[in-house]
Amino acid sequence: MPAALFGAGAVAAMRRAERERGETWPLVGFAGLLLQNPAFTVVVAVRLALGATGDGTSATAGLWALHEAVFTLNGAFLALALVGLSVGGLRTGLIHPWHGTLGLASAALPFASATPAPLIVGEGGPLGLLGPAG
Repeated sequence: MPAALFGAGAVAAMRRAERERGETWPLVGFAGLLLQNPAFTVVVAVRLALGATGDGTSATAGLWALHEAVFTLNGAFLALALVGLSVGGLRTGLIHPWHGTLGLASAALPFASATPAPLIVGEGGPLGLLGPAG
Protein backbone atom coordinates (compact mmCIF):
# COMPACT_ATOMS: atom_id res chain seq x y z
CA MET A 1 0.00 0.00 0.00
CA PRO A 2 2.77 2.55 0.70
CA ALA A 3 4.12 1.91 -2.81
CA ALA A 4 0.72 2.81 -4.28
CA LEU A 5 0.70 6.04 -2.26
CA PHE A 6 4.19 6.84 -3.51
CA GLY A 7 3.07 6.08 -7.07
CA ALA A 8 0.07 8.38 -6.77
CA GLY A 9 2.32 11.20 -5.61
CA ALA A 10 4.82 10.54 -8.39
CA VAL A 11 2.06 10.49 -11.01
CA ALA A 12 0.66 13.79 -9.69
CA ALA A 13 4.11 15.41 -9.83
CA MET A 14 4.78 14.11 -13.34
CA ARG A 15 1.37 15.18 -14.62
CA ARG A 16 2.05 18.73 -13.44
CA ALA A 17 5.48 18.70 -15.07
CA GLU A 18 4.22 17.46 -18.47
CA ARG A 19 1.11 19.55 -18.99
CA GLU A 20 1.52 20.00 -22.72
CA ARG A 21 2.66 16.51 -23.74
CA GLY A 22 0.08 14.40 -21.90
CA GLU A 23 2.07 11.15 -22.02
CA THR A 24 0.90 8.09 -20.14
CA TRP A 25 4.21 6.68 -18.88
CA PRO A 26 3.49 7.72 -15.29
CA LEU A 27 0.15 5.91 -15.45
CA VAL A 28 1.85 2.78 -16.78
CA GLY A 29 4.17 2.82 -13.76
CA PHE A 30 1.24 3.43 -11.42
CA ALA A 31 -0.63 0.47 -12.94
CA GLY A 32 2.39 -1.74 -12.18
CA LEU A 33 2.37 -0.57 -8.57
CA LEU A 34 -1.36 -1.17 -8.24
CA LEU A 35 -1.08 -4.68 -9.69
CA GLN A 36 1.44 -5.61 -7.02
CA ASN A 37 -1.17 -5.23 -4.26
CA PRO A 38 -3.40 -8.15 -5.34
CA ALA A 39 -0.34 -10.25 -6.19
CA PHE A 40 1.07 -9.87 -2.71
CA THR A 41 -2.36 -10.42 -1.20
CA VAL A 42 -2.44 -13.82 -2.90
CA VAL A 43 1.14 -14.57 -1.79
CA VAL A 44 0.30 -13.80 1.84
CA ALA A 45 -2.97 -15.75 1.65
CA VAL A 46 -1.15 -18.78 0.28
CA ARG A 47 1.45 -18.53 3.04
CA LEU A 48 -1.35 -18.48 5.62
CA ALA A 49 -2.94 -21.51 3.97
CA LEU A 50 0.42 -23.30 3.98
CA GLY A 51 0.65 -22.72 7.71
CA ALA A 52 -2.71 -24.45 8.16
CA THR A 53 -1.93 -27.53 6.05
CA GLY A 54 0.10 -30.53 7.07
CA ASP A 55 3.43 -31.38 5.48
CA GLY A 56 3.68 -33.83 2.63
CA THR A 57 0.16 -33.57 1.22
CA SER A 58 -0.70 -32.86 -2.38
CA ALA A 59 -2.50 -29.72 -1.22
CA THR A 60 0.75 -28.40 0.22
CA ALA A 61 2.57 -29.05 -3.05
CA GLY A 62 -0.16 -27.27 -4.98
CA LEU A 63 -0.08 -24.28 -2.65
CA TRP A 64 3.69 -24.01 -2.98
CA ALA A 65 3.37 -24.08 -6.78
CA LEU A 66 0.75 -21.31 -6.64
CA HIS A 67 2.95 -19.29 -4.28
CA GLU A 68 5.97 -19.59 -6.60
CA ALA A 69 3.90 -18.72 -9.68
CA VAL A 70 2.35 -15.56 -8.23
CA PHE A 71 5.60 -14.43 -6.63
CA THR A 72 7.51 -14.94 -9.89
CA LEU A 73 4.89 -13.20 -12.02
CA ASN A 74 4.96 -10.25 -9.64
CA GLY A 75 8.31 -9.45 -11.28
CA ALA A 76 6.42 -8.40 -14.42
CA PHE A 77 4.40 -5.90 -12.37
CA LEU A 78 7.55 -4.58 -10.72
CA ALA A 79 9.23 -4.20 -14.12
CA LEU A 80 6.16 -2.36 -15.43
CA ALA A 81 6.32 0.05 -12.49
CA LEU A 82 10.05 0.64 -12.90
CA VAL A 83 9.80 1.27 -16.64
CA GLY A 84 6.78 3.56 -16.43
CA LEU A 85 8.06 5.68 -13.55
CA SER A 86 11.62 5.82 -14.91
CA VAL A 87 10.59 6.89 -18.40
CA GLY A 88 8.04 9.33 -17.00
CA GLY A 89 10.61 10.79 -14.62
CA LEU A 90 13.19 11.14 -17.38
CA ARG A 91 10.78 12.79 -19.82
CA THR A 92 9.56 15.29 -17.26
CA GLY A 93 13.04 16.00 -15.91
CA LEU A 94 12.08 15.04 -12.36
CA ILE A 95 14.89 12.51 -12.04
CA HIS A 96 18.52 12.60 -13.15
CA PRO A 97 19.51 10.63 -16.26
CA TRP A 98 21.68 8.24 -14.20
CA HIS A 99 18.71 7.51 -11.93
CA GLY A 100 16.46 6.78 -14.89
CA THR A 101 19.09 4.52 -16.42
CA LEU A 102 19.41 2.66 -13.14
CA GLY A 103 15.61 2.26 -12.99
CA LEU A 104 15.46 0.88 -16.52
CA ALA A 105 18.37 -1.49 -15.90
CA SER A 106 16.73 -2.64 -12.67
CA ALA A 107 13.50 -3.33 -14.58
CA ALA A 108 15.30 -5.77 -16.86
CA LEU A 109 16.10 -8.22 -14.04
CA PRO A 110 12.55 -8.76 -12.67
CA PHE A 111 11.26 -8.98 -16.24
CA ALA A 112 13.94 -11.53 -17.11
CA SER A 113 12.89 -13.51 -14.05
CA ALA A 114 9.16 -13.33 -14.82
CA THR A 115 9.45 -14.24 -18.51
CA PRO A 116 10.45 -17.90 -18.01
CA ALA A 117 7.97 -18.29 -15.13
CA PRO A 118 6.76 -21.77 -16.22
CA LEU A 119 10.34 -23.06 -16.12
CA ILE A 120 11.05 -21.46 -12.76
CA VAL A 121 7.87 -22.74 -11.15
CA GLY A 122 8.15 -26.22 -12.67
CA GLU A 123 11.83 -26.86 -12.20
CA GLY A 124 13.21 -24.18 -9.89
CA GLY A 125 16.76 -23.07 -10.41
CA PRO A 126 18.77 -19.89 -10.24
CA LEU A 127 16.68 -17.89 -12.77
CA GLY A 128 14.18 -17.12 -10.03
CA LEU A 129 16.86 -15.15 -8.19
CA LEU A 130 17.17 -12.55 -10.98
CA GLY A 131 14.00 -10.73 -9.88
CA PRO A 132 15.05 -9.92 -6.32
CA ALA A 133 18.48 -8.84 -7.61
CA GLY A 134 16.81 -6.09 -9.66
